[in-house]
Amino acid sequence: MNPDLSGYYENSKRLQYNPHSSFLKKRTGAKRLIAFEDRFEEVKKILERLISQEDRIPLKILDIGVGDGIYEAILEDDIKKKCDFFGIDISKKQAARAKQYLKEIKIVDINAENLPYKDNYFDIVIASEILEHVFYPEKVLSEARRVLKRNGFVILTYPNSSSLQFRLGIFIKGRSPLLNYPENSEHIRFFSSSDIQGLTNDNFKLLKKTGVGSFLFDKWNFLFRIPMPRFLQILGNRLLPNLALGNLLVLQKK
Repeated sequence: MNPDLSGYYENSKRLQYNPHSSFLKKRTGAKRLIAFEDRFEEVKKILERLISQEDRIPLKILDIGVGDGIYEAILEDDIKKKCDFFGIDISKKQAARAKQYLKEIKIVDINAENLPYKDNYFDIVIASEILEHVFYPEKVLSEARRVLKRNGFVILTYPNSSSLQFRLGIFIKGRSPLLNYPENSEHIRFFSSSDIQGLTNDNFKLLKKTGVGSFLFDKWNFLFRIPMPRFLQILGNRLLPNLALGNLLVLQKK
């Protein structure tokens, strides 16, 4: 029987960091260096591109593990008007903060429950930084496929266990700087590109793959902070995605 993680996700300490407020800060000087918030911009660009190319409106979009509603908050207004956003999350506190950006929000423990939506309902499903938090990632992907319309899209991001930060952390300290469950009580597992391919190849077509967080070395994901210019991240994300801190995939339902 899997432990109930809902109590952990209501922990106020975890909810101190609001990526929305950090994302909106003007990035000048040293802030133009590689930062964690850059990953939100990458997903935002992909999401806006997918929405813009669709003629059907409103598009129905589901965000699994919606958190504070970061993606729904930072989209441009003309893009938002084309969509109805739905979200699920295990945390009541974060759901309350995300509610203002969504048509509907539901409290769901994806470890124990199916998605509370009918088949072929959504045009796009977002599963950003979710698979590493669940006991059955294959179930999450299966449910995402079930609720997607024909030829619908999944935007998937996840920490990359083959990243440069992982490799150096193990080499220098003898363990990954991003610890596995239960030591950090949050990340249950990590995935390499081949792991994700094994979970998605049968049911989804890969349309795009890019890295996120290439050359991002900070105290929370490495041993110490190493300031790096952002152009290195752009090059690393595009040319060496398998060594990036995380990966971003755009998948289409087969």
